[in-house]
Amino acid sequence: MVDKIDVDRMNRDDNLAPVVLPSGSKFYVHDGEVQYFNDRVRKYQSDNHFTNISDLQDLDRLIISELLVWRWGMWVSQKRDYWGEPIDENAWQKAIKEHSAELRMLKKSLGIDKETRDKQRGEGSFEHYLTSLRERAKEFGYMRNEQASKAIELFQQMKGLIVLHNNCDVDEQKEQHCTWEDVVEWIEKIAIPEFDVIDTKFKETKQRYWISDQ
Repeated sequence: MVDKIDVDRMNRDDNLAPVVLPSGSKFYVHDGEVQYFNDRVRKYQSDNHFTNISDLQDLDRLIISELLVWRWGMWVSQKRDYWGEPIDENAWQKAIKEHSAELRMLKKSLGIDKETRDKQRGEGSFEHYLTSLRERAKEFGYMRNEQASKAIELFQQMKGLIVLHNNCDVDEQKEQHCTWEDVVEWIEKIAIPEFDVIDTKFKETKQRYWISDQ
């Protein structure tokens, strides 16, 4: 029923604009929907490659269904349709739910649902696991190299402090801030925190995504 009401209202509206479906057929949408519609057509055609007319016609249906769900979602959020008339929210919510289910089936039949795309990329396969393992080992190696570089840098700084300490008398050590207490304080407040930043950054970025994939 809601579909018929929707079509009737669109037919009496003067603000209709022609658009072209993936199959090449002409379709009419409200002028406020043209950009959304054309963006969807462009995005689907750039992300996927369909040549068979049957697939293109299914893609037509998919994009039209997405447009309807988007349109009705706008109406529900505003509690009014394009013509300022109050809507039956329950009826449109039901229509959205039904068309969303059809969208999922259409995507699956066209092989563009997430499950199919994941299988095409090999996600979940042993080959994908090995590839992922190699990538993670490489990223872990980069982190270890960064740690090694930082450790050498900090060691040289600590070596300089100790040499300075050994070349100064007690008064000079205090003046140059290179007493043993200063050295220990430098290790605790500068060296260790700077070194730990590398590991913390790795855990919060790369390693966090590894855990989320488990």
